[in-house]
Amino acid sequence: MIKNLLKTKDVIKTIYFSQFSNSLTMDRTKIIQLLQKRIPPLDGKQHKGQAGRIGIVGGSLEYTGAPYFAGIAALKVGADLVHIFCSKPAATVIKSYSPELIVHPLLDDFDAINNISPWLDRLHALVIGPGLGRDPKIFEVVTKLIELINEKQIPLIIDADGLFLITEKPELIKNFTSPVILTPNKIEFERLCSKVNGITTIKDLNKNVTILKKGETDEFYCFKTDLEWKLTDVGSGRRCGGQGDLLSGSIATFLHWTLSARNLNNYENKNISIDEKLLATSLSCFAASLLIRTCNAKAFQIKGRSMLATDMIEHIHEAFTELYGI
Repeated sequence: MIKNLLKTKDVIKTIYFSQFSNSLTMDRTKIIQLLQKRIPPLDGKQHKGQAGRIGIVGGSLEYTGAPYFAGIAALKVGADLVHIFCSKPAATVIKSYSPELIVHPLLDDFDAINNISPWLDRLHALVIGPGLGRDPKIFEVVTKLIELINEKQIPLIIDADGLFLITEKPELIKNFTSPVILTPNKIEFERLCSKVNGITTIKDLNKNVTILKKGETDEFYCFKTDLEWKLTDVGSGRRCGGQGDLLSGSIATFLHWTLSARNLNNYENKNISIDEKLLATSLSCFAASLLIRTCNAKAFQIKGRSMLATDMIEHIHEAFTELYGI
C-alpha cells in the first residue's frame, strides 16, 4: 500500500500555465522541470542568506512547537537563516529545540513594532500564524505588523491563528502588492468563505492573494484559474499536529526561490506582472505540498500509527532529492 502511496506519476493530471506559449498543458513532469530551474544550485557561488532569510511570526506560552516546525522545515528545505518572532514566555523553549533558529522574543514588547521593524528589511518571506495564539494584545501587534509588511512589500504566508485574524479582518490583505498565500484547513476554509461570501469573493478581494486549502486533497486557488491544481496522492492517514507548520515553512523557502529566480523579489519594479507572481505562488505551494506529503508517507512507512511531525523532518532531504533531483 505504501509503495502505491509513493507513486506520484498521477498526482496531478493536468495543469495549465497561460504564461507559456499557447497555454501548454503542464503535466507533473513539466511542473517539476519548472521547479528545478528555480531551485538555487549548490555550486558555492551564493553568499550566506541568499538562498533564503525567512521570518516566522508565532509562538506563545501554550504553543511553542508550531513555530519550531515551520522554521526547521524552512531550513531543511534549503533556506539559510530563519528568524522567529514570538512572545517572551515561548522564546527560551523554542531556542532549546534548535540552535539554528534565531529567536526574537518581541511580540509582547511594549514597543513591539518598532523593535521588529528593522529585522523585516532582511527577510525574503514571512509566515504569520504558527503557535500565535489568540491573545487580543498580540493580535493588535500582528495587525500593525501585517500593515507594515504590506508597506515593505514582503511575500507573506498566513496560517493557523493568523487565518483567524484575517477571517475577522480580511481588509488587512486587500491592498497587498506582494504575494499573499493563505493556507487554511477544511474548517478554516469554510469559516473564511462564510465570512466573505465564498471563494470567488476571496479571489476577487486581491489578485495577489492565493489559497492553499489543506485536506485529503490539497487544492490551490488563485485569480487565474489556469494556475489552479489539486493534489490527491501521497501521504498517509496519520494526521498528527505540526504537519501544517512543516508545510507553511516549506512554502516560504520555495516562494523565495520561485520569485528570486525570475528577479521578482524587488516588488517596487512596476513591470512585474501578476501572472509571474501567481505562477511563483502556484509552483511553491505545489512543491511544498508534494514534499510534505512524501515525507508523511515515508515516516508513516516506518512509524505507522506512532508517527509524529518530528519523524517527518528527518525525511525532508530524502524526499527532496527523490522528487526534485538536487
